[in-house]
Amino acid sequence: MDTKPTVLVVGSTGMLGTKIITALLDKGTTNVRAMVRSSSDSDEKNREKIDNMKARGVSLVEGDLMNPETLLQVCEGVDVVVSAVGNNQVTVPGQKNLIDAAKQQGVKRFIPSDYSVDYRKLDYGDNDNLDMRKQVFEYLQQSGLEYTLILNGAFMDNVGTPYMPQFDLEHNTFQYWGDGETPLDFTTTDDTAKYVAEAVSDPELANKALEVAGDVLTAKQLKAAYEEATGNTLEEKPLGSVEELKAWIATKKPSASSPVEYVPQQYEYTMVSGKGKLDNIQNDRYPNIKPLTVREYLQKTPS
Repeated sequence: MDTKPTVLVVGSTGMLGTKIITALLDKGTTNVRAMVRSSSDSDEKNREKIDNMKARGVSLVEGDLMNPETLLQVCEGVDVVVSAVGNNQVTVPGQKNLIDAAKQQGVKRFIPSDYSVDYRKLDYGDNDNLDMRKQVFEYLQQSGLEYTLILNGAFMDNVGTPYMPQFDLEHNTFQYWGDGETPLDFTTTDDTAKYVAEAVSDPELANKALEVAGDVLTAKQLKAAYEEATGNTLEEKPLGSVEELKAWIATKKPSASSPVEYVPQQYEYTMVSGKGKLDNIQNDRYPNIKPLTVREYLQKTPS
């Protein structure tokens, strides 16, 4: 008789969800179930991911976060639900529906889609996307379900890309708000997924947060690590104080045509202000995981 616990991953074809499933399969201590909108997805990339999951023995179930009735069947027989849904119009209501279904079906633990700085320390309005995480967490606490939060700072994968506004590679510039001396937390998506795979079976993480960071660097150290790893020297450009960044966001947000115009700076604010800093980094909890530093990540990642 199979005694392995069953872990359900929601958001299974997303960038992080796919990696979480791989990490769970590689660990091999759980049965893995993946929720998909359609097992015959017409999107070629999703189709390939679904076929790969099938080939590795993942149990596929169809469900819709905005259709609560489908979630009851999805959660039946599940021990742990891992959410890896993105930032969109279903992030809050969809995860609330999932929490309700998980509770009704007797799921033992719920891991919400956080994977961020410590949003619990932020105020509403500091970051539009993290506001959604705060709403879901508050609902999860009220539900009475056992939970574990995964907090990993910023995704290291965004270092040196347009998703991280400090890097203006078109103009060979590193620009930052604040004094450049505040410690910032970074973890790769691959390492984050490995920590999730450990957390699902760790009884001591009940109703706690697992805080991890592959690297902790100031903005100036981040610039230096990028230059050492790539050989590309960037011009340093201070943009102003943390309070000036906050004022810039407050001015930009009302006139923005899309959140893309200010949300990256909101993430920067949560970090350079120190408000979202991880205070209890626990990498040594799982010594089998050797997370990459920023320099190591950039050296092994094609530019």
